[in-house]
Amino acid sequence: MSAFKDISPYLSREFHFTELEIARIRYVIISFISETSKLAVLFTAFSLMNRQKELLAAILVLLSIRNFTGGIHLSHYLSCLLFTFSFLLSAVGLAELCFPPLWIQVLCLAAGILIVGVIGPVSSDRRPAPSKKKGNIFRIIACMVLLVYILLLLNVRYLPFRNLIFWVSILQILQLVAAKLIKERKQYHEKIHKNVPV
Repeated sequence: MSAFKDISPYLSREFHFTELEIARIRYVIISFISETSKLAVLFTAFSLMNRQKELLAAILVLLSIRNFTGGIHLSHYLSCLLFTFSFLLSAVGLAELCFPPLWIQVLCLAAGILIVGVIGPVSSDRRPAPSKKKGNIFRIIACMVLLVYILLLLNVRYLPFRNLIFWVSILQILQLVAAKLIKERKQYHEKIHKNVPV
């Protein structure tokens, strides 16, 4: 983003943006370019497998939960892309190969609501954690989304991508648990290192 550095003085001079505001603008631009390029790569890869519809459905379900629960966050573009690709490919693969009975799906998603209610949301270390009030709101929304999916599974017999909805939800809940464990382990190690005498 060297081009952005070149226009930073211009933004500061002409629009009187502070350094913090310029940093925020830069973050938005980099995030947009990063996420758009990842989506293009994913769409191309899934198009080669003739699974474009499945990809779009999986992304919509994932975003409906992950935006409110958080999860594993990776710091490098390539590792993030590979993790996202693996996650979505696993969800699509499981949806096509593994069909748990409806009662197991409902039971698993109900357990997922309890898990999200207890440990969500898990934010990235590179972003400020949400306030307690905001965290509670996110938790409630995520639980409501999962409840909606349970009701859809129970009441809509011919729901498109019903098995995919289940597997994306379950994988995201498992990812949330993993993210929580990773974060707690990291905080534990940081606490130990702070208490070690130099």
